[in-house]
Amino acid sequence: MSDANKNKFEISGKEQVKVAVIPSAGFGTRVLPASKAISKELFPVFDRPSIHYTVLECVKSGIKKVILVLSRRKMDILRYFERDEELEKFLSEKGKLHLLSSLEVFKNIEIDYVIQEEQKGLGDAILCAKDKVRGENFAVLLPDDIFFSYDGKPAILHLIDKFLERRPKVGVVLLQRVKKKDVEKYGIISFSKRVGNVVIISGVVEKPSVESAPSNFAVVGRYVFSPEIFKYIEMEEHDERGEIQLAGAIGKASCSEFSGDSVLGVIVRGKWLDIGSPEGYVKANLFVMKNKHKVLEKL
Repeated sequence: MSDANKNKFEISGKEQVKVAVIPSAGFGTRVLPASKAISKELFPVFDRPSIHYTVLECVKSGIKKVILVLSRRKMDILRYFERDEELEKFLSEKGKLHLLSSLEVFKNIEIDYVIQEEQKGLGDAILCAKDKVRGENFAVLLPDDIFFSYDGKPAILHLIDKFLERRPKVGVVLLQRVKKKDVEKYGIISFSKRVGNVVIISGVVEKPSVESAPSNFAVVGRYVFSPEIFKYIEMEEHDERGEIQLAGAIGKASCSEFSGDSVLGVIVRGKWLDIGSPEGYVKANLFVMKNKHKVLEKL
């Protein structure tokens, strides 16, 4: 990686979070029938697949290994990260070096994968990666969420830094304030204390009604966890859809026997793009197209 592409916000030392899990096994029902032809994680946002932004966020944050959680019908995602020597040779011979460099941004990160045999929820997807995480602290990034921090620092690196600074027992999650009428779309936190942009989470309610929502802070698809989270995921019961939800595990952890800050929420100022629905996908493309020079130059 060239000096120009080196991580601007370098972190060092043994405690660096080096592993990220990216759950990508879902059916993509909200964007059918398009997701039957191509995995939704490969839908382009402007000129690159949405998962490109997710993995590049890992690269920029000093993460060395990405574990993709896939289903067997979504191996096209893995192929995107494989080298294409014929294409690279063609671009080199034609002098299209700017395009060649766009294919080389992932050459210094290891891409691994694990199969989720049945799609049983986000908690189960993360549990599938447990053996490959190997007892390390790790990040989780959901490719449905693209996040551009206003300060240019990757959202997951904001969480990594706060995780290493505050040492929560279980983890740190990214939060964004949403309109009260939109709380029914997200996991919404309750909290016992807020200091600046950090809150101590006391519970998580998945898609509450407007009347019952404990706050209007939504959990965005970025997390940093210690291995303790697996214990709470394993405690989770299957819900009425047969799924194991991460929100429930985070809720249990925040109410656990640990005193103090078991789970922290960090509010990061930035633009959150939810591309999991057709409407959100179109809005994301329009935003990146309109702001391409400001946004893409940071990638």
